[in-house]
Amino acid sequence: MSLGVGITTAREIIRGSFMNFGMSIIEFIRVPVIKPRIKEFVKFTPESIRRLREASEQGKGVLVMDTHMGNWELCAVRVAEEGFEVCPIVTPQRNDAGVNDMINEIRGLTPKVRTIDSETGLREIIRTLKSGGIVVVMQDLDARKDGIITNFLGMPASTHEGIVKLYQKFKCPVLPARFIRDKDNIHHEIRIYEDISIRHDKNGKLFGEDLPGSLGICNEIIEEWIRERPELWMWLMDRWEYVFRQKEKK
Repeated sequence: MSLGVGITTAREIIRGSFMNFGMSIIEFIRVPVIKPRIKEFVKFTPESIRRLREASEQGKGVLVMDTHMGNWELCAVRVAEEGFEVCPIVTPQRNDAGVNDMINEIRGLTPKVRTIDSETGLREIIRTLKSGGIVVVMQDLDARKDGIITNFLGMPASTHEGIVKLYQKFKCPVLPARFIRDKDNIHHEIRIYEDISIRHDKNGKLFGEDLPGSLGICNEIIEEWIRERPELWMWLMDRWEYVFRQKEKK
């Protein structure tokens, strides 16, 4: 529905999405083996590492707008290998403490990747930005009752507003980042784009001046990425679930 494609194309996209997710799980479990050779498997585009360094050197902290594309866990390890402190905001698994323990144990192998709990980590987010660190925001999640309703791929969805509010407070660079799995299914590429805090929304307002308009800028970027490589996005998240359930109740 969101891409306007037929059932045959949709099946191909979903098959590719599940394959990417399955490979990403295996790669994550094998981080202890992959980590010593991470630079062989995950590359930066030349302009990407430059943009990240320049933003970090401003000393105001960096907000990285991320999505569930490619293998985000493996790419976080690669960014940390460049000496950056990377702090992704994460939501713990709700139904299995054992899975959480395993995930945390593997993430703990990379000390510079320090996760922040989405529900209890506000102070840690503030501390990280004040110290010049990188906070990674997964901007493609369903925000449920805590979000703002915006259009995402042509359909209403609840969208997290935190990335805009953090920018309003800290005025730090906001860098969109996506991770591309190569066609060989072995190598990955990190692409980091220009600071979106200098962009204007459809009504001509600068990023941060209008909350819905700024979220629209974020959505448009992610939508473009998904349309370009839909098989790399994790469709099983159901980005539109909250809005659909609210309509069902009515």
